[in-house]
Amino acid sequence: ICDRAFIGDDELPRGLKGFEEQVKRARTRLPAVSEAALRLFNAIAAEQHQLSLALGAAKGNLSRPASDIRAQNQRLICKGFFSATPWPQLAQLPRYLKAMQLRLQKYPANAERDGKHAASIAELWGRYEMRLDLQRKAGAVDPRLLEFRWQIEELRVSLYAQELKTPYPVSYKRLDKLWTAMT
Repeated sequence: ICDRAFIGDDELPRGLKGFEEQVKRARTRLPAVSEAALRLFNAIAAEQHQLSLALGAAKGNLSRPASDIRAQNQRLICKGFFSATPWPQLAQLPRYLKAMQLRLQKYPANAERDGKHAASIAELWGRYEMRLDLQRKAGAVDPRLLEFRWQIEELRVSLYAQELKTPYPVSYKRLDKLWTAMT
């Protein structure tokens, strides 16, 4: 919250005067940022609760997508997620959680389609994890890789819950193209 209030979308201050001006702006922003963060946290908690209920009720033929959704959910909502997740993506978490719920609801109607999409996403996710591991060992992470990670989440929304819409066009081909540009 302090980072968002102090820096926000501003450039980092380059001198004492710039720093002091930034502190003044931060003091005026802090209440609004705190309130926005609280609203966002409440929305995430509400969607997380609904998803937990849906996953708890998932039995029988829903066990495969439920397992996939649990893994996705654990990557998004984990200890420290609120401070570790970039603010723009944090604001999308309620939509991602809702998309997971919709995927569970829609699965019985078209399990084959769901499985096909799940395999494509698993392949993209595998690439991401492998590259992230290599970059961490090298001591750096390419910002394009982080962009790729969040586009995978948008692809999930696009494939499983089209009615929730994505903020930009996303497809397997677009992600493959982004991947090729990174290599």
